[in-house]
Amino acid sequence: MAIVSRMGAKSLMKFRCVSKIWSSIIRSRGFIDSFFSMSSKQSPRFIVALANGVCNEPEAKLTFFFSFGESCSSSSLVPNLEMAIPVGLSSIRESFASLHGFLTVGVHGGLMVCNPSTEQVIKLHSSTRFVGYDPIEGQHKALFVESRVSRSSVHQDHKVLTLGGGSWRHIEGTPGPYRPISVGVCVNGVIYYGARNSPHFRNPVMVCFDVRTEKLSFIQAHETLLRWGKDSIFIDYNGKLASIVRYPYDRFNSFDLWILEDPVKHEWSKQHCVFPSSVWDSVWGFEMSFPGTNKDGEIIMAPTSLSPEVGPFYIFYYNVKTQNVRRVRLLGIGDNKEFRRSYGFLKQRDCFVRIAPQHVHSIASL
Repeated sequence: MAIVSRMGAKSLMKFRCVSKIWSSIIRSRGFIDSFFSMSSKQSPRFIVALANGVCNEPEAKLTFFFSFGESCSSSSLVPNLEMAIPVGLSSIRESFASLHGFLTVGVHGGLMVCNPSTEQVIKLHSSTRFVGYDPIEGQHKALFVESRVSRSSVHQDHKVLTLGGGSWRHIEGTPGPYRPISVGVCVNGVIYYGARNSPHFRNPVMVCFDVRTEKLSFIQAHETLLRWGKDSIFIDYNGKLASIVRYPYDRFNSFDLWILEDPVKHEWSKQHCVFPSSVWDSVWGFEMSFPGTNKDGEIIMAPTSLSPEVGPFYIFYYNVKTQNVRRVRLLGIGDNKEFRRSYGFLKQRDCFVRIAPQHVHSIASL
């Protein structure tokens, strides 16, 4: 057991075929938790998703997942292909996150959940909006939100699904009607997403879904946090919900960082962050994503697409306290012509790029 527990995830998936006893051991909750605990002690990785954004042939749509080891000292990182799924990304703004070893991916036609370690993939119902993880019970759950509007009222249906087993369950006792308008983020077992409630859907709120208790509630939000609708950004910042507010449709040299300091009292703090305009010299296009933070609390920034020309691809780490920016080059992805040709990105103008930080291996089944 001591030897097997130190094996890689893909090797363990093969070892399940040795016998029924081996399979039951590797699938057991205790072994899965032990394996994840050991993986968590190693340096986390971040996952980069690359997908052709202009491919019109469904059979040619592919999304590739590459992993990079996070490092505070290295100026360049080498990719490792983890897996590919036969669908394209829906847009550069949809969900892409790592949750306790699982990846949630917004694709054409809905939301998919993948485990790169086991190469398992499931597609969720088209009305599934968010996926979260409960660290207490050790469960991943998907949240289904569907609205039906009539002349006199708005009826909302909420369901929850525990991944790895079970069926969809209705959630009772939800707050009044609301309209979701942003991508969600899971922070310490709570899924947060921006919405508007009240009879005319004008009041800005954060909807909170407790993954363990399966209860929904509202937190009052400042109007500025939801000003850009689907382009609003929410991240896990040092274990707290945070929002990054910037002008999303052009280059910018600063942003406001809003942090939810007290969920009970609905109290937020605000900090103005400035970074050098020279950052844009290394970026193709005008749009940058903010996928989250690394283990040191630095905010990660990355271009949302590859340059049409072969050249270096960088991601940036922003230190809020010092307001310093460092850049790290991801080798192979943008600057290697053979790489682009092999994965079908050489002649395409639009290639979406998304990043999920702090990913660790897991052998849990979907």
